[in-house]
Amino acid sequence: MVAGRDDACFGERRRGRDYMGLVSFGFFLLVVGIVFIANPDIPSDFGSWIENMADRQDLLRPPEGLLVSGALFFGLMGAFNFLQGGIRFWTGGSMRQTLVDVLSGVALVLFAYLIHLYSIYQLEWQLVLAFEVVVVGLLVILYSVIRQLYLSRPSD
Repeated sequence: MVAGRDDACFGERRRGRDYMGLVSFGFFLLVVGIVFIANPDIPSDFGSWIENMADRQDLLRPPEGLLVSGALFFGLMGAFNFLQGGIRFWTGGSMRQTLVDVLSGVALVLFAYLIHLYSIYQLEWQLVLAFEVVVVGLLVILYSVIRQLYLSRPSD
């Protein structure tokens, strides 16, 4: 049997367009550009770091330039996630997606801070990963609780 045009096998169609995907892509390109302006040697730093690890056959600490660039990238992406959440809230977008943007921003900014702590020798890389996993787990729990308690309407 052939499905008709009005059959909605994946639910009802959205009535309006959400252009926040384009805004998000624009933010991403902006951040990548800023990071490369701040450190144009990223490709050569990365290549030499990989070559050193291949030669020594051991996991080595990344060069300072890569650590600073990584912290800048994640920090700016987190800040833009907060901005995107604010835009969604201001324009009356989905509260669920606004919450996702804000909690993602928290995770990214915290990851940038943890990379910074690693770059100044305050934390080892294993602790950075462990703290980030714990934070992401807590944010998933927080999102689930808020979604269940406050955003359980079918329209969101």
